[in-house]
Amino acid sequence: MRFIALFFFTLLVTSINAHSVKIGYINVEEVINNLSQYQQENDSLIQQFEPKKQQLLDLFKHIELLKKNLKNVDRSINNETYQKELNNIRELEVGFQKETELWQQQLNQRKLESLQKIESIINKAIEEFAVTENYDLILYQNAAFVSDEVNISNSIISKIEGLSP
Repeated sequence: MRFIALFFFTLLVTSINAHSVKIGYINVEEVINNLSQYQQENDSLIQQFEPKKQQLLDLFKHIELLKKNLKNVDRSINNETYQKELNNIRELEVGFQKETELWQQQLNQRKLESLQKIESIINKAIEEFAVTENYDLILYQNAAFVSDEVNISNSIISKIEGLSP
């Protein structure tokens, strides 16, 4: 009998002290793609890396043209000249490969730095929003279903855009 009374008393105390849990969900990809800072960073990267990309494309076209012209040369007439041209093309291809890899590494590094900066801004905004709006839990990973009531992605975007200089 004491056990049943204790059980009901515990149930009563637990329900009195219980409060609703406020949960939010953020679609990080949506937030990132809709931030003006992210768009500006992308535009800046394009402006910075586009000239080198164009140089690499021009070099590639030049190498292809040299290969095409070399196929038209008769090897038997001037084998030494043919070999020099072939070596020249190989050197250009190696240089092209190295320059392309370096360009790609630099671009990837800058993209990573940009995303880290944006991620920091988002995390700060989430924390401030959670405290201000009294959220107990905010999730931002994969979810099978998220209702519009708990999806606070647009609120976070608005908060970040409002903080922008």
